[in-house]
Amino acid sequence: MEIKRPTTIILIRHGQTDWNLQKRWQGDTDIPLNATGKAQARALAARLVSWPIENLYSSDLERAAETAATLGDSLDLTPIFDAGWRERDLGELEGLTREEIAEKFPHLTLPRQFVETRDGETYTVFKKRIVDAFGRIMDKHTGQTTAVVSHSASLRVLISHVLEIPDRIYAPFSLGGNTGLSRVVIEDGRAQLTLLNDTSHIGG
Repeated sequence: MEIKRPTTIILIRHGQTDWNLQKRWQGDTDIPLNATGKAQARALAARLVSWPIENLYSSDLERAAETAATLGDSLDLTPIFDAGWRERDLGELEGLTREEIAEKFPHLTLPRQFVETRDGETYTVFKKRIVDAFGRIMDKHTGQTTAVVSHSASLRVLISHVLEIPDRIYAPFSLGGNTGLSRVVIEDGRAQLTLLNDTSHIGG
């Protein structure tokens, strides 16, 4: 009797940027890794070199793409860049700190729910984009292990979806660690979160 392998998707946040360090909301502004972020990507690659990863996907924004390229070199895999894994377009909020947002937009509720901006990507469109990207990997790489390099809010929405947390609720878990690892395993049609924000490779 053939034993079916589970489908495993390893979710990875990109390495640190200067805007992360300054606690600025990046959205889909294309910010590169800083020196710490590059070092984090190398530590991630060293951590995962022995993992049985068969496919590697990434957001096409530079901070994710560079993290994925470093990981790909270690795994001998060429990253597949998919804009579906991009961070949410936050419009007028991009480049601002939480304090600046609270001062300029006091009507927004932070951090209890995902905000809506007049010129950014709506939560509904954002969630559908991320869940669709996840679904494409599940369909194409059933029974395989796939790594995805993406962004904090993108991964938060996806993990909340897996955990069946109601829409727009800012769930009480942390993805604050750059290059943090989370893992979703799909078996018998059921998706389960088996790892959350593991940053042990960078001492977190």
